[in-house]
Amino acid sequence: MKKNVIMFLAATMLSLSAYAQEASPAQQDAVEIANSEPVVPEKPKASEFWYLDFNGNLNYGGTFQQNWAAGGDEFSHNLRAFIDANANYKKDAIFWKNRLQLDFGFLYAASKPILQKSDDRIYFESKFGYNIAENLFLSANYDFKSQFAKGWDYKAPNATIIGSYNQEGVEPATPATDLEQLSKKDRVKAWEDARVLKSNWLAPAYTNLAIGIDWTPTKWFSMSVAPLTGGFVIVTEETLRKAYGMALVDENNVGLGYKSSRFELGAQVKMDFKVTINDKFKFTSQIVAFTDYLMMNKKDGGYGRVAWDNRIDFTLTKYISLNFVTNMLWDSKVRMDVKGKGEICPLQWKEMLGVGLTYKIANK
Repeated sequence: MKKNVIMFLAATMLSLSAYAQEASPAQQDAVEIANSEPVVPEKPKASEFWYLDFNGNLNYGGTFQQNWAAGGDEFSHNLRAFIDANANYKKDAIFWKNRLQLDFGFLYAASKPILQKSDDRIYFESKFGYNIAENLFLSANYDFKSQFAKGWDYKAPNATIIGSYNQEGVEPATPATDLEQLSKKDRVKAWEDARVLKSNWLAPAYTNLAIGIDWTPTKWFSMSVAPLTGGFVIVTEETLRKAYGMALVDENNVGLGYKSSRFELGAQVKMDFKVTINDKFKFTSQIVAFTDYLMMNKKDGGYGRVAWDNRIDFTLTKYISLNFVTNMLWDSKVRMDVKGKGEICPLQWKEMLGVGLTYKIANK
């Protein structure tokens, strides 16, 4: 009997020992889980909410001809640079878009022995929006537009008016009647004296802040309607203020000149189109229309401004692209003397086509 009891106790101890060995790993896992810190999903980095890209182009074009029966410049060279940089932020119900466009170009031709500016543009825009409904955002839009340097209307000089000097610097008795008879120095002076100033840094410059609603039904189209838009038109160059519709300092005294800036308060509508196909073809277009509440009366005749900008970038290889740009502007305050029509507010148009080097950077 005693022997049976001892055998039973031994068998029980062995069973418990085997169970303890089998349960030990599970117990250890339970203890480790209990003692470990709770797993928290990793927060996205701030950079994940930003989309940054940079696109730079450098285009060159040139011609050369000799004994060409059809005529034309013996040679010409043109160089144009363009930068398009974007910094866009998107998180939850908030977005913030920033874009900077810089254009500058010049040309030199044998027929005009001076460097001519062919393109000059500074355009910065920043838009902040907060989602209030599907595809609708409360938005605030700021933009600034101007140019870097002086822009000229290059009129053909008249040598008989300016006179001329021979190689020794002595004025001849009879002024030259042909520019080709002038020395190179005098030809340059003749062209410089004949040109007419049309623009300069901050002459003009347009800046405004627009508050309203932004509608974005698709990725490639957005439209903002801003019934509250205020800003300034700035013309620092005194000789250009009248041409850009600046008001007189004193309405009863023209001799005091014109004001250097004009405050505007009105409504603005802006539409943006952006289409990208396989990173090879990119088309962007923007239409901006503005009307001024402060000039909606018979005396001023009302005031409006419409701008339409288009750009096509077609990537041929990694570092070579084809670019086509058009800019249209109508401003009811900008008056020009158009041949056969007198002084009017014409539709302004500019277009450029170029093939050149391109360089792109993007974080996504």
